Amino acid sequence: MSIKNEDVVSALKKYPLIFTCALVSAITMVAIYYRRDEMPVATAALDEKSSLSERLKLNIVNSAQLAEQRDALIAANAAVAARLIKASELAKNQQYFYRLEAETGTKYKDLKQLPPTPSIKGGSNAYVAVPYTLVVEGGYSQLLSFMRRLENGSPFCHVSSANLARETSDISNQLLVLNLSIELLGQP
Repeated sequence: MSIKNEDVVSALKKYPLIFTCALVSAITMVAIYYRRDEMPVATAALDEKSSLSERLKLNIVNSAQLAEQRDALIAANAAVAARLIKASELAKNQQYFYRLEAETGTKYKDLKQLPPTPSIKGGSNAYVAVPYTLVVEGGYSQLLSFMRRLENGSPFCHVSSANLARETSDISNQLLVLNLSIELLGQP
């Protein structure tokens, strides 16, 4: 049986919707066949753009408080900077300790500032630890007050070691000796 062109044309005129659907289906199958390898690439690109979109959306939401957060950070940095000591200002640094001595009624037997050490290894040297060794003499309540003022004072203080002992073996003598190794946070 042979199909003539006139038969095809008459069937096409008689059933145009069926032929159009068959033609669209054939074109769609050919397109799917040739584009099936591009589907994972397109999915990956969609996922990447979706995550970028989500991140940008979060940035927009979080940017509302950005100015206030920046101001808060600037204020916090200024507060930290106000509490830092300068390692090179030996006399000014020791004046802080002499003020503590006068306020608490203790007496220094020894007070030494050691060379500063960088507190951030491998990073910027914005901060250094300024070590001190102290030998303080006084009564128990005086030494306790001294420690409280030292820990709650204006410079940031870290007590590395502390040793409390009686000055003499005489029980009637109420004086105690406190040996301290501390570090104050400072700038070079």
